[in-house]
Amino acid sequence: MDKFFKAEQFHKRYRQLYEHIVVVTLIDGTTLEGLYNDDFYEDEAILISLIDSPNVAIVKIDDIRKMELSPLD
Repeated sequence: MDKFFKAEQFHKRYRQLYEHIVVVTLIDGTTLEGLYNDDFYEDEAILISLIDSPNVAIVKIDDIRKMELSPLD
């Protein structure tokens, strides 16, 4: 599948979660919770400002199983 097409589909699916606190479940089962802030690397990754941490996570779209609104939002 074309990377641009895949990124476009991802952003259409999760557009309503932008600038909200989300729970991101990765393909390996790891979960991250934080503010969905921005897109990176020509929309191939997203930036999550992690909860209770000064750190951020740059997550490749290909590594994401699902993303949903956090109860903390």
